[in-house]
Amino acid sequence: MSVQTAGRRTRRPETKLWRVPVRRVERVTRRLVRVTVGGDELADFVSAGTDQNVMLYFYPDDVELPEPLTLEAARGMWSQVRPLTRTYTIRRHDPGAREVDFDFVLHDAPGPASDWAQAARPGDRLIFVGPSPAYQPDPTADWHLLAGDETALPAIAAILRALPADAVTKVFVEVADAAEEQPLPVPVTWVHRDGEGTLAGAVAAADLPSGRVDAWLAGERSSMVELRAHLLDERGFDRRAVRPTTYWRRGEAGT
Repeated sequence: MSVQTAGRRTRRPETKLWRVPVRRVERVTRRLVRVTVGGDELADFVSAGTDQNVMLYFYPDDVELPEPLTLEAARGMWSQVRPLTRTYTIRRHDPGAREVDFDFVLHDAPGPASDWAQAARPGDRLIFVGPSPAYQPDPTADWHLLAGDETALPAIAAILRALPADAVTKVFVEVADAAEEQPLPVPVTWVHRDGEGTLAGAVAAADLPSGRVDAWLAGERSSMVELRAHLLDERGFDRRAVRPTTYWRRGEAGT
């Protein structure tokens, strides 16, 4: 898989369907479950790291799936049954162990991904299609800004692994409360929703480095709009260096 110019995305690898058994389930925090899937099924899975994602397929329990279940076979069933789908970022890919980690934020309201993760046990199978292209940090930037909520944590962790050890980074993450903080390899400014701060407010109050920035932002839509406006209108960042992505929208299920 080749990489395009700095700050762009990798070219899309071959899109395939994987049906992979669960190896481990770990409760990382009260609101987050990490599910590790793995096996020979992932022998040809290609990961570019950073914010690369796949689309998870959730079928009703009583649906009889064809064997082998390929992408073509799944699409051939669409006239009879379509899976519920959710897009998830890959937290970790270990090609040697043939494993992929997914982090699931648990919700009080019912939802196919959250419900599946809460009930997942080793031996269950997760179906997903992809992977997507991946963001490539700009190696010529003077420093990197990473900001998002808990849905962006898998990508932030992957981006940090992709950056050089001496890269200058500023990381801001919004979570529900202090119990939802996760260890990351660099200092993080944590914003708690049970307090009065916002992600954009935390960035606005920060003393940020000078020089050319490469900014990656992801999370809830209104938060991304507010943060992008601050970076462009108040900080004067080059809009070409600010990349916000909406992962979900407050008040809308299934986003």
